[in-house]
Amino acid sequence: MKKAPSLILASAFLLGSMATLTACEKPDYVLKVCNWAEYIDEGGKDGYDYEMTGERAAPIYKRFTEWYKEQTGLNVKVEYSTFETNEELYNKMTLGDTYDLVCPSDYMIMKMAAEGMLETYDSSFYDESVESNYYAKNLSSYIDSVFSAKEIGSKKLSDYAAGYMWGTTGLIYNPEIVSEADLSTWAVLSNPKYKNKVTSKDNIRDSYFAALAIHYEDELKKLAADYQSGALTYAQYNVKITELMNDTSDKTIAAAEKILMNIKDNIYSFETDNGKEDFMTGKVTVNFCWSGDGIYVIDQLEEEDVFVNYCIPDTASNLWFDGWVMPKGANKEISQAFVNFLSMPENAIRNTYYIGYSSVLAGDEMFDYMTDTYGVDEGDEVELEYDVSYFFGEGLVIGTYADQAKRQLFAQYPTEETLARLAIMDYYEPEANNKLNNMWTNIKG
Repeated sequence: MKKAPSLILASAFLLGSMATLTACEKPDYVLKVCNWAEYIDEGGKDGYDYEMTGERAAPIYKRFTEWYKEQTGLNVKVEYSTFETNEELYNKMTLGDTYDLVCPSDYMIMKMAAEGMLETYDSSFYDESVESNYYAKNLSSYIDSVFSAKEIGSKKLSDYAAGYMWGTTGLIYNPEIVSEADLSTWAVLSNPKYKNKVTSKDNIRDSYFAALAIHYEDELKKLAADYQSGALTYAQYNVKITELMNDTSDKTIAAAEKILMNIKDNIYSFETDNGKEDFMTGKVTVNFCWSGDGIYVIDQLEEEDVFVNYCIPDTASNLWFDGWVMPKGANKEISQAFVNFLSMPENAIRNTYYIGYSSVLAGDEMFDYMTDTYGVDEGDEVELEYDVSYFFGEGLVIGTYADQAKRQLFAQYPTEETLARLAIMDYYEPEANNKLNNMWTNIKG
């Protein structure tokens, strides 16, 4: 059950409230930042401060101005803009738009890095002995291991990107209407039992991912059995799943196209953002969604005493993350300072509260915030000790209600066992990417 964060944190935030440049001050530098829409604390009536005290706060990117001036004496103005898809951002950059800092998703970060479009972070950015290196000091060890395992040429992913938010893809459903057994695989998208009552994503990457999980369902079940029996280690299991879920061979693309045609004939719609509303109004009973959207839907319906769940199919799903990268020519010093400002515990909590997704940061303050948010109310009995130690540190659990194993807390932090069957999307070489785009044109046409 989502609760208001502690007043102790709220008062700390208010004391740290930042002003913006006055109209008469000329900036020494304009920092150009481009991010997903509605993907940063905008303050106002939806912000953390207003929820707690009725005080309106400025957007975080404006508050950075005063903080940076205190640190350096320089006047920096943040020119903030947004994009709707990774491909839109990529096109903006290739057509000549310039930025200091952008926030694409995993596969697009890898694509940009491979094409030489990005600067690397300074090694000093990761020096935990530097007091202002909030990102390095608060980054979850789990996310750090994920970034360290991904290589782009001779460099690690962390050389190019600082994580921001992360999550999974799954299914939001009403357990009183939908059989949980039907949700064990992605084949629910083409199940005639739910004709015109289920949605899929209106982009090739997510929809192709679901089609691959259906195509390789038998193989994925066999891998899961081998893992459960001990024949495969955690790492071996995840590597094999990742290989299957990034297959772009001609034979597999052809098979996926047939599956997607069947899905198209069965679903209510391909959608990007309106699936939340379609689910909440009852037009659909199963919505393929990103974890943060799932949390939003659960929260909204809970206010109406309607209790729905979020699940990740037993075969495989997607582990995704968005990260801050610096395009070539960026002002690295100010860009890295901006990332560190966002990584201050109070600001990381502000963003998590406002956006609803999970921050990659895992300091004590974030753990306390999550415990405040999902722990049992005073006087209630702890029904479930939910283990989040893989993310926050050894021995850390959240005492919560039993239903959180299928609701907001699970969507926010899936169990460590679940993580084994989650795969990150790789970037595809131009030839494979063109084939997939042509296939998607056939599907949509």
